[in-house]
Amino acid sequence: MLKPRINVFKAGEALLAAKKEVVNHCVEKAKSEGSSLPAAEKKGARFFLKFAKMRYGLSEATTAQYVRVYKRFVDSRHRAEMEALFNAGELAVLAAYSDDDLTEIVSAKAADPSLTRNQIKQLLKTRQAA
Repeated sequence: MLKPRINVFKAGEALLAAKKEVVNHCVEKAKSEGSSLPAAEKKGARFFLKFAKMRYGLSEATTAQYVRVYKRFVDSRHRAEMEALFNAGELAVLAAYSDDDLTEIVSAKAADPSLTRNQIKQLLKTRQAA
């Protein structure tokens, strides 16, 4: 049975908002108590990861991946295509590349939606070697 496709952008947006809220709460509490702010930020991040696990059943790695992908592509000129064409794993691979680097990859995926993550990686290696 296939897992339902996750909209990484919606999930990432919701997770980032939750993370900000949890971390801000911990920081404000630390300020009122005169406690260490960096320690409060770390504590908030840990609470957030536990929340994501309990509320959504997401592992720490998946939670971090969704937030990272959302932050990387939220303002990308390719966002609409990225959202429509690529799955979470593919987006995680592509997050390390600039929009300019991705133009060719987006076009290739649009032309051949069956392009796999490994094929995408190969295209990126070929592009870097050129």
